[in-house]
Amino acid sequence: MRILTDVLAVLSDRARTDGHRLVLVGPRLTPAQYQRVNEVLEAVGGRWTKTEGAHLFPVHAAEVLAPVLTTGEVVTLGEKRTLAQYFPTPDSVVGRLIALADLEPGMTVLEPSAGSGAIATAAAARGAIVDCIERDPGYATVLSDAHVARRVQVADFLTIPVEPRFDRVLMNPPFTRGTDMAHVTHALRFLKPNGLLVSVMSWTVTEQTGGTTAFRKLVEQRGGLVEALPARAFSQSGTTVDTVLVTIPATRPADSQPTIWPVRNLPTQDVEELGNLADIAAEIVANLRKAVAAVEEVAAALTKPAPITVPGDIEVS
Repeated sequence: MRILTDVLAVLSDRARTDGHRLVLVGPRLTPAQYQRVNEVLEAVGGRWTKTEGAHLFPVHAAEVLAPVLTTGEVVTLGEKRTLAQYFPTPDSVVGRLIALADLEPGMTVLEPSAGSGAIATAAAARGAIVDCIERDPGYATVLSDAHVARRVQVADFLTIPVEPRFDRVLMNPPFTRGTDMAHVTHALRFLKPNGLLVSVMSWTVTEQTGGTTAFRKLVEQRGGLVEALPARAFSQSGTTVDTVLVTIPATRPADSQPTIWPVRNLPTQDVEELGNLADIAAEIVANLRKAVAAVEEVAAALTKPAPITVPGDIEVS
């Protein structure tokens, strides 16, 4: 959204940053002014902390404030959901994902591209020790405020160096242009040798195309499982994209079975029930008789001499 001129003036002239802290100096703002300023600061990850007397950011405050002052624009949390293809994981999907993960208390769990942390929250409730990575400072602050993660790192997950130290990776990555495959492939490298990854993915990965060949081969080599989610599972989050849950072990289990890729269920069509065969035969005969009679009528008309017209409009037969 475009930032109002008076809000930009406050941020430009009265905001003082020190590391992760931002303090507004000068005369007290009116409640309406403060609300508008606070909305901008929250959009880029700032949270007012009374004990600090400042807005605190998950990264250096000056880093996130600079582009705001340069462009005069900010993307609100609501706008980010659409622009960044962010669709929160519904409770029903989170529940199934957690069940497939077979979590135990004390397990270490990584949620990359964590958003507002629906999966992390459920994992922590099971007694897991959760680390989150989220590139957007605003969502990172939401995660920090929830106090469900041991650590929240603000970064693009695909740029994070590999650390194979997690028992589980649970994720709902972005889907655009196959990025979910890139995120899952990178995330597998963060698992311990006996670890397990469970991810929401686009239905596209189930289709055998040039773009999915390598990923499908990886899933099959690891003995992965693919489970179709119900149609419109993410409709409450703002998208009707069909999705699946993909479970991939760090190493192929000895008792693993071949991967079965789900297929779309075609709607069944009602088949008209056949009637009595004798009635059907009688109807066919009746239709044939009508057809024969029509043909005979045409043949008779063709054998009748056509009238000849001569000058003076006299017809001669």
